[in-house]
Parts: sequence; structure tokens; C-alpha cells
Amino acid sequence: MKSMDRKKKRNSRSEKHKEKEKNDEKEKEKDKEKEKDRERSRDKEKEKEKTKVNDDKKASSSSSKSDNSIKEEKKKTEKVLNTILLTSPEKTEQNNIINISSENIPKEINQYSSIQINKQGLLDLLKCPICKGYYRTPYTINECMHTFCKSCIFKYFGTSNQREQCPKCNTKIGGRPMDSLIFDNYLDSLLNILFPEFEEIDNKNNRLLYKTFRDAGKPLPGDEEEAKSSMPNIKIYIQPENSKENKYSGSFLVCKNFDISTLKKLISEKSKEEGAIESELIVVKFKDVELSNNYTMDVIDNKYGFDQDKTIFYYYVKKKEKE
Repeated sequence: MKSMDRKKKRNSRSEKHKEKEKNDEKEKEKDKEKEKDRERSRDKEKEKEKTKVNDDKKASSSSSKSDNSIKEEKKKTEKVLNTILLTSPEKTEQNNIINISSENIPKEINQYSSIQINKQGLLDLLKCPICKGYYRTPYTINECMHTFCKSCIFKYFGTSNQREQCPKCNTKIGGRPMDSLIFDNYLDSLLNILFPEFEEIDNKNNRLLYKTFRDAGKPLPGDEEEAKSSMPNIKIYIQPENSKENKYSGSFLVCKNFDISTLKKLISEKSKEEGAIESELIVVKFKDVELSNNYTMDVIDNKYGFDQDKTIFYYYVKKKEKE
């Protein structure tokens, strides 16, 4: 019995020893995993530091570029401002200078009658970097303060592969470049003062553009002339020339571009109650003159003159030809 007890004790000790060894191995494996995790985290930190250094280098290079371009603009502006001449009227050279009123000149220089700025130097500052022409409806990028024509910068942001940066200095603007644009009201006012003829030229071109599309039958949105002509404001009366044969009569409120072809269809539609009339057989007359299908109310008014009291159109129905 005693030998049996000893064996059991030995077996239990060996099992405990084995269990301990297993636990020790597990602890070692855990320590190894922890060490690997620490190495991974150290590697990640190193990668982050490298990325940060690279980003800082890029940012510093782009900012230095931006700073350089701003410095160049400053130098150019200073060069123009340094050409300001403070002179008396007898020294004025009208072809090379622009006169500025002396009303708000500071007291220390009020002995001069006017400020005269070098014309070409000033005009060079009013040119769009994209089209090289004078600004038309100037818009400025908020991040770098460079200015462009509205049509130029809108087209650039809409079509260019580099739309997320300024086309002049390459300053990064972001994924929504249109949000960075600001209308330059003061520069626009200055341009209108220096070039008052521009506004009239723009208006003339706009009128021509609207007319071209209007004449082609494809009016553009915002065409005021088309809106006026499409507004029903002319009252006309329709009466049959022979009341026995054509029973329908009535009045309509129509617009200036309402034509005779449409009027015939309307008469045909309205006469269904009295018996169908084919619009092709209807003849419309005004002041005893048969009217062509393409005549509009505006054309008829200009050609024959509408009656102020009551504008009456007469119609009759032609007999259908036998086949």
C-alpha cells in the first residue's frame, strides 16, 4: 500500500511539473507576441515620422513657391507704384498717364494738383493670367488672392486635371475649388471706371447672342425679348366671314409670336362642336387680306396695323377638292 501511495505522489509531482513547463512555455510565447507588437508599433511610429517629415518638406516647398510668387507680385506692384508722378498740370503727358482727382490727396503732398499714374504699368496689373486680356467679371481665389476672369477660372476648374490648385501659383485649393472663389467687386468697379465702353460691348454681345439663338428657334434662358414675345397680351377676335357656313366665333388672348397656322388649328379645335373642320381648309383674313401660315401677330401688326378698339380676324372654309 505504501508503495502505491509513493507512486501516486510521484505521478502527481511529474504532472505538476509538466503543467508548470507548459505554463512557462505559454508565458514565453506571450512575451514573444508582446515583443513583436512593440516592434510593430515602433515601426509604425517610424513610418509616421518619415511621412510627417516628407509632408513638412512638401508643405515648406509649396509655401516657399507661394511666398516667392507673392513676393514677385509685390515687387511688380511696387514697381508700378514707384512710377507715380506728382506733377503740375503743365507737365502732364496725356498719352502716358492716368489722372486721379486730387480731392483726397494727403495734406503733405497737397501742393500737387493731381496724381498721375503710369498708364501701361497700371493696365498690366488688370490683365487675366489665363486669357491675357483685361479682367471681365473678376473672381479671386481666397487662398492665394490671385484674380481671373469669371469665364476663364470657371472653365479651368471645370475642365483642367489640376483643378485643385491655382493656375498661376499652384497653391492647393482643395477638392471643391469653386467654393474658394470670391467676386472682386472693387476691381470690377475700377475696370468699369477705366473702361466704361466694356459694359456696352458686353451688353451688345449678349443681345446678339440671344437674338442668334432666338432666330434659330432655340431661345436661351434669360432672353428678355423672348419672354416678352411669349407673354399673352394681345386680344384678338375670330369671326366667320359667312355666318351661315361657319358658325364658330370667339376671342383669344395671344402673344406676339402666335402664328396663323396655330390659329387655324385652334379654330378647327373650337369648331368641333359645330362639326369638324380640317385646319388645312381654313383661310384666315385680316383687313380683306389672306394671311400666310407663318405670319405672327407681331408681323401682322407691323405690316397692317392692329385696330385699337377691336382686332378682328375673319375666316372661311375652302371646299374640299374631290379626289
